[in-house]
Amino acid sequence: MLLISRTHWPGKWALIVEVIRSLFSIKKGDVVYLQRAIANKYFLIIMVAYLFISRRKMIFDIDDPVYVHSFFKTMVLTRMADLVIVSSHAQVEWARQYNNNVHLIHITVNHAAYKKFTKQYSQNSAPVVIGWTGAANNHIPNLKILASVLRMVVGETKVPFTFVLIGASRNKEVHEMFQHIPGLAVEIVDWVNPENILLEIQKFDIGVVPNRIDGEWNTGKQSYKLIEYMACGLAIVASAFGEVPYVIQDGMNGYLAHTEEEFAEKLEKLLSDPALRARLGHAAQERIRTEYCFEVVIPRMIELINAVAQR
Repeated sequence: MLLISRTHWPGKWALIVEVIRSLFSIKKGDVVYLQRAIANKYFLIIMVAYLFISRRKMIFDIDDPVYVHSFFKTMVLTRMADLVIVSSHAQVEWARQYNNNVHLIHITVNHAAYKKFTKQYSQNSAPVVIGWTGAANNHIPNLKILASVLRMVVGETKVPFTFVLIGASRNKEVHEMFQHIPGLAVEIVDWVNPENILLEIQKFDIGVVPNRIDGEWNTGKQSYKLIEYMACGLAIVASAFGEVPYVIQDGMNGYLAHTEEEFAEKLEKLLSDPALRARLGHAAQERIRTEYCFEVVIPRMIELINAVAQR
């Protein structure tokens, strides 16, 4: 689908023909599973025409509020689907305007793989490490929130700490944002091999997920970064945006923050209390094990697909 978008004419024709040919391999009784499938208009037109003519059953899966940017295309497939899978409560509310058979399946991780990188809070670390990972170029407004928070924390806490940011992408604005905070010990890493990212997260003592709490895109999202931190057993402070308040129970398996001041206050609590970090980190990992891992979600997915196929 993305390859069609990236290919210029007349090269698109060969890819379009290939998509059409592939549809003939779908047998009667098969279920068509479309994940997003709205990025390319030609692919969308082909699929809509095929589903209309063949009357094949279809599951439509969106894991982001893509309707914010592509309302019509998302709405069409949502209406046509026999079942819609979404990843947040806000997406459920939107999808149920156009389809009654909507199911919430959260973003999940392989618990066993992440458990190997569990944070060992029994090993004292000094200074304490506050960490953030991600594609910084896509998170400039969110990192500005974090920079403001860290200025407050540096001015209030007596606990020595280091801020580690992974994924700066050699962005000059990101470097200047944190390196110019007086008194802040900061380590900014431009890039880490994805295969090693869990090793880096394991070195954090506190994971932070700042986010602007505004706009339909933010309120409809679920944070994969949050799930990864929790799966590694990290103590977390996260902005209360999107699906996050459904995942974090404030004070039980992490901290939620509605303002920069509250974010700084809860960071200071974690900095000064190693036992609290360990307790929240353990509870966070347990939350992933019981609600947000493959072992829990895959059987449910199989059940849903079979239910559509057997109708």
